Amino acid sequence: MSDALLSSVLSAVIAGVFTLVAKRMESSHAHDDAKAVASSTPALTATSPTAQPVGGTINYGSALKHIGILQFLLNIVGFLVGIIVGATGAGTETLILMALFIGTIVLIAGFFWSALSVEKSMIWKHLVVVALGVAITTLIINSIILQIPLSLLSLAVALAQNFSCMGIGGFIAKAVKQ
Repeated sequence: MSDALLSSVLSAVIAGVFTLVAKRMESSHAHDDAKAVASSTPALTATSPTAQPVGGTINYGSALKHIGILQFLLNIVGFLVGIIVGATGAGTETLILMALFIGTIVLIAGFFWSALSVEKSMIWKHLVVVALGVAITTLIINSIILQIPLSLLSLAVALAQNFSCMGIGGFIAKAVKQ
């Protein structure tokens, strides 16, 4: 099995696992909210909508789902860029630059989409969790599939790219969101 195909399959498996875990977490969260509303506890409880913290809480199920989807999209884009660059006969440097450029655009769009799916007060908390998750899964997948060793430099590049894209996509989403 080729490295690109294996990367795509692994990415799809990760996206699927994250989506399943996210659905389980979301249904558990909804079940807890329903129990809190149905119970005869005083109106101001920790799970009551009126007593939520000012900033709200992060829905980790949704964040996991977004991490899986973004990782899947990035690996598909990387696969396609690899095929295109390989077909043109360009060198490794061209492949890396094209993957970084197109991957950055995909990340900005992905963070924009992710930010639009949460309430406005939770955008930045949610995006930080998603950015950290995407950076970590990218490093793990690159280490497994492409045999790229984990290093402080690769971690720094992944975090810089993810948080830059998060900022751009988040600011655009915050400006667009009502």
